[in-house]
Amino acid sequence: MNKLFHYFLCPSSRFIRIILNEKKVDFNLFIEDFSNPSEDYLFKNPGGFFPTLNTSSNENIVGSLVIVEYLQNLMLPPKFMIKENENEIRRLLFWFETNFKNEVIIPLLKEKVFKRFEKNSVPSSFVIRTARSNLKYHMQYFNYLIKENDFFIDDNLSYVDLYYGASLTVLDYIDELNFFDYEKLKNLYSIIKSRPSFKKILADRIVGVNPHSNYLKLDY
Repeated sequence: MNKLFHYFLCPSSRFIRIILNEKKVDFNLFIEDFSNPSEDYLFKNPGGFFPTLNTSSNENIVGSLVIVEYLQNLMLPPKFMIKENENEIRRLLFWFETNFKNEVIIPLLKEKVFKRFEKNSVPSSFVIRTARSNLKYHMQYFNYLIKENDFFIDDNLSYVDLYYGASLTVLDYIDELNFFDYEKLKNLYSIIKSRPSFKKILADRIVGVNPHSNYLKLDY
C-alpha cells in the first residue's frame, strides 16, 4: 500500500492528496510535525519538507512536483497535463510550490497557527500584513492568467487548478482568503472546492485551531 507522509495544512500535501484521490490511487496517510519531523521521516526525506510518497514498492518519492511527475509516468486517468501546454503547467506548478506558498501561506501559517503552540510567542503584525499584501499581488496575477477562460490553462482542468484549490483551502481554513473582487477566481475556487476529491481534505481539523464558520461553504 502507498503511504503519504504529510501535514494537514501544508498546501503541497493537500495537492498530492487531491491528485491521488482524483486518480483513485489507494494510499494511507501519516501525519508529521511540520516544524519538527520525526527521525524516521527524515530518513525518508532528509530535507524534512512535505509531502513524501512511499510507494507500494518502498520507493520514496519526495516533494509534490516530483510526485506529480511520478504519477504522470503511471499514465493513470484522468489527464491533468495538457500536452500542448506542458511547459506552462509546470511553470505554474512551480509558482504555487515556491512563490505562492513561501510568500503567502507559510508566513500566515507560522503567525496564525504555529505560534499558538510556542511558549511566549506573539504573532507579528508586520509579517501578517506583508503576507496579505503578497496575496493581493498573486491574486492579481492569477486573474491576469485566467483571462476569460474557465480554468488557468484554456478551458481544461489541469494540475494548476487543483494546486490553486488546494492552496486556497489552507487560506480558507485560517480565514485569510481574499478574492479582491476577482469574480472568475472566486467562481473557480467554488468549482474546484466542490470536487469529491476535496471532501476528505475539507474534513481535516487541527487540534486547537478550528476553521472559520464558513469554511465548508461551497458557494461564495
